[in-house]
Amino acid sequence: MNLATLTSDQLLSETKIIVTEERRMTAKLIEHLTEINQRHLFLKLGYSSLFEFVTKELGLSEGATQRRIQSMRLMQDLPETRQAYENGSLSLSNAAKLQSHFQAIKKSGVPKTIEEKKAIAKSAENKSQSECDQMLFGLAPELPKPEKARMLSPTVRELKFSISEDLFKKIARLKGLLSHSHPNATLAELMELLVTNHLTKLEKAKGLQPLRVQKCDESNSGETCENPKTPHVKAGKTDKNNLVHTAAKSLPIGIRVALPNAMKQQVWNNANGRCEYEYRGRRCSSRYQLEIDHVHPLALGGSNELSNLKLKCKRHNGFAAIQTLGFAKMSSFRK
Repeated sequence: MNLATLTSDQLLSETKIIVTEERRMTAKLIEHLTEINQRHLFLKLGYSSLFEFVTKELGLSEGATQRRIQSMRLMQDLPETRQAYENGSLSLSNAAKLQSHFQAIKKSGVPKTIEEKKAIAKSAENKSQSECDQMLFGLAPELPKPEKARMLSPTVRELKFSISEDLFKKIARLKGLLSHSHPNATLAELMELLVTNHLTKLEKAKGLQPLRVQKCDESNSGETCENPKTPHVKAGKTDKNNLVHTAAKSLPIGIRVALPNAMKQQVWNNANGRCEYEYRGRRCSSRYQLEIDHVHPLALGGSNELSNLKLKCKRHNGFAAIQTLGFAKMSSFRK
């Protein structure tokens, strides 16, 4: 279609139709994401979260993904908000803001009832983003603003988050105590110092090598990747590893026991502190809530030997258990 041949009325009419169709298709996408989430399909494909699946598999931007996932959660809780979105009275941005607000309220210990949520969602209709922000701030001015992170350059990120007055005073005291060794330290320098020190202690406790990174090849757009040449076993630890294997063989089969620390450290070190779930060559990237999983379940006669132990994130560990033992059996364990 040559748009130049359309009259102004026709152009405006066509544009409105496109906007309506775009909202309808976005609502349909959210419906599909809901089903994908309920089936845990993103876990099967090797993604650690629905967010990672949408950004990497579907190619949406992080902002667009966040708005759609938050809106999805709102529409699950308040189905009437989907119709409000489709008819244009509730924007996707405001729907996401509402869900973030409800989550923050719940975290504060005073969650809203369904009826209260419905009333607030109704009040957000036909409002601009700034008007919605003002309304939500008026309802709960004490809530901290959402944390935000954005790229300033390939090597620098900007973080924004709120802290309590008590924490601010602790930071001031810390700067004073470090003033000789780290004079005029910035907040970023203090954070790097604290994170590095704590990370070193945790890595040592888990038996991990310090994480080294390198640039990926050009096909990965210059993103930072783990160095595949990083050794998983420390030099001079052969005797210790043999002792670990010997100890593992002495553990009972089919019975859950407390694994020796040396064994747990070996599992973490072998996995390089990252979930080992894989699907068609894609390995889960998660380093969050990692757990030691028995590949052949103990309930089915699996052993506690190292060859039967893998490190998995909590979500993939649960997913694997459901796939092996069934949803009904795993639900009984969660009760």
